[in-house]
Amino acid sequence: MENKKTNTKKKQGKSLTKRITGWLHLWLGLVSGIIVLTVTLSGTVFVFCDEIIDLCGGSAKYVQAPANAKKMSPEQLLAQFHQQVPDRKAFYFDTYKEADRTFRVASATKPPKDKNADKAAKPKERGPRGVFAYHYLDPYTGKVMGSTKSYEFFYVVAHIHAQLLAGKFGKTVVGVASIIFFVQLIGGLILWWPKKWNKTTRTTAFKIKSGTKWRRKNYDFHNVFGFYSLLPAVFITITGLIMAYKVLTDLTQEAFGGVADPHKIAEKYEPKFDPDKKALSFTDFIDRGFKEIPQAKQIRMSVPRKDSTTVYNVIAAKFIGLKSISDGKSKEVSKYTGDEINYPKEVQMHEVIEHMNFDLHVGYWGGMFGKIFTFVIGIICTSLPITGFLIWWGRRNKSTKKVKEINNIHQHRKESHHEQLV
Repeated sequence: MENKKTNTKKKQGKSLTKRITGWLHLWLGLVSGIIVLTVTLSGTVFVFCDEIIDLCGGSAKYVQAPANAKKMSPEQLLAQFHQQVPDRKAFYFDTYKEADRTFRVASATKPPKDKNADKAAKPKERGPRGVFAYHYLDPYTGKVMGSTKSYEFFYVVAHIHAQLLAGKFGKTVVGVASIIFFVQLIGGLILWWPKKWNKTTRTTAFKIKSGTKWRRKNYDFHNVFGFYSLLPAVFITITGLIMAYKVLTDLTQEAFGGVADPHKIAEKYEPKFDPDKKALSFTDFIDRGFKEIPQAKQIRMSVPRKDSTTVYNVIAAKFIGLKSISDGKSKEVSKYTGDEINYPKEVQMHEVIEHMNFDLHVGYWGGMFGKIFTFVIGIICTSLPITGFLIWWGRRNKSTKKVKEINNIHQHRKESHHEQLV
């Protein structure tokens, strides 16, 4: 009897821990698979948003610079933009040091002034500012050279990634799916870990076996690439959870010297609105930005939504993307003096920590290498729910075939036995 029990255990091969982990890994994967696939795929696409937006800009990004011509001021160019595209409202602009680069305006569709207007007449909105777009203007004439809604596309992609375009409920669903994915990654490591380390198990664990059928290759891909992507996938998941849950955001801020709610503190240090004071021109801020950061080739400035706004956001850098800054600086400045607002250290640290966590999550931490690395990890993470499902489906079909074969054998034996009796 003891020998039979021992043989049964050997045949089973898996410990209780692995059997429980396997069960959880399967059903948690089936429950969250589609959501995880959607979140990881949208996040992977977002990694190269800057490059795709630039590509979509095409020839509109450049203009033939006239000899000895002077660029129009940002105020004049914005006036020209609103005159040519009256249904949109600018909220920031990009200007460039190069003479042949066009003036880029980020804008959104204006909501109707009449709240009781027909819903069909309202512009399609996905956010508080409406549908986003980039327009490119000739900096010498103010003529609109072209436009692209790539901004809107990536705005939608980002909101699919964060909340499935379903508001607070979607954010909760994504948060829960991310926690499940984290558990899946740990469970996957437990299932991957060989019972004994030898030459055969090392080959199986770290290499994809050649000359096998697609089902075996699919299993190896899920198993091997899942292991190789484990640590960065865990890291990306954790940084995502920090952004998703306020409690984790606050804990991270406090742990690294930031503050949970910087806005209340920041308001005390910002200049008060004075209608008698004259604001500096956008040109003043641009000239100062290029002077303070000599390597800067691009400056981005926010366009205030209200006259009472007293603080402008100014970014001067070698390159400024949708959410990235390369070799430069972002700062909040007084519109009256142009001086940087001297916020307390904890407020400044809040911004540093927030941007650093985002850069780590999206892959902006290492330039092009960081983006490519994060993109590859994203592709692997996107494939895991698919390869995992195919493994389950293949085993399910295999089990069904075995049951049919056994039933056929039993039926054949019954018929043979019946014939013998007759």
